[in-house]
Formats: sequence, C-alpha cells, structure tokens
Amino acid sequence: MPEIRFAPREIFEEILEWSVIPTFDLVIEYGNSGVFILKRSIDPYKNKWALPGLRMYKNEEINDSLKRIAKNELSLDIDPNAKILLGQYVGKFKTEHNRQDLSTGYLIKVDENKSMKINQDHFFAYKLINSKEQIPNNIGAMYKYYLELYFSSTGRS
Repeated sequence: MPEIRFAPREIFEEILEWSVIPTFDLVIEYGNSGVFILKRSIDPYKNKWALPGLRMYKNEEINDSLKRIAKNELSLDIDPNAKILLGQYVGKFKTEHNRQDLSTGYLIKVDENKSMKINQDHFFAYKLINSKEQIPNNIGAMYKYYLELYFSSTGRS
C-alpha cells in the first residue's frame, strides 16, 4: 500500500469547510456479551456515547480502514472480510466548520476471548449493551441509527 500522508491541520480545516468526509463506524459484537459503546473524549460527539470509528485515509482500501479502526480504537485484530454492511448515515455537526461525514456502518463479530483496550486519547469509558432499550439517550444520532439497525436485525429489541 502506498504511504499514507496527512494534510497539515490548516489544510485539513479547509477540507472540513468544503468537503464531505468519508468515515466508517463499527458495531463490534463481542461474542455473546453484547456490543461495545464508548464515551468519547474528542469532537465530534465529545462526552457522548459512540461507536468506534474514524475517517478513511487516501490510499486505503475499505478493509484497510476497518482493520486500522479496530486496531487504533480498541486494540482488536479483526477479519474485515467477514464484515456485514449495516447502512450509511450522513452526519452533520456544529463543530469543526460544520463538518459533514458520510458514514458507513459495519457489523464486525469478534470472539469474546480476544482482549480489548480502548484508545484513551479518544475515549474515557466503555460498556457492553444487549438490546435497543440499553442504548443510552446521550449517544450520537448516527450511532443510535446503527445500533437500532443491528438490534432489529438480531431480533433483540
């Protein structure tokens, strides 16, 4: 894969002003224990519950992005070939130049014996949930959307 390069912050600010950002969000099904939600310490969705997710980098393929997200956000090694598409969501934010993301949500199933460690630069808490009723009110709209799709598809309401 070609080298991944990052725009300097001032250029990225311009990108946020004028462009839609492609992102991926993961519903991580942790064996029979539930799915992970995490409390974010950074914008957007600072101090709200969220799913692990990041933007796609130039020169990445989708599976590369999914592997990087799982590794960077939860220290998990995943098989991105086993991903299940949940849907897409357009997220519009009042932060970061009225940022707009085109998020694609995927279900990733992992064995609950795999160890997990949250990225403490991005999150400060996590928990596992097992039903729609356990989705907290203080959660980002796109994450609620993906979790509702997930729980509807599994019959766990």
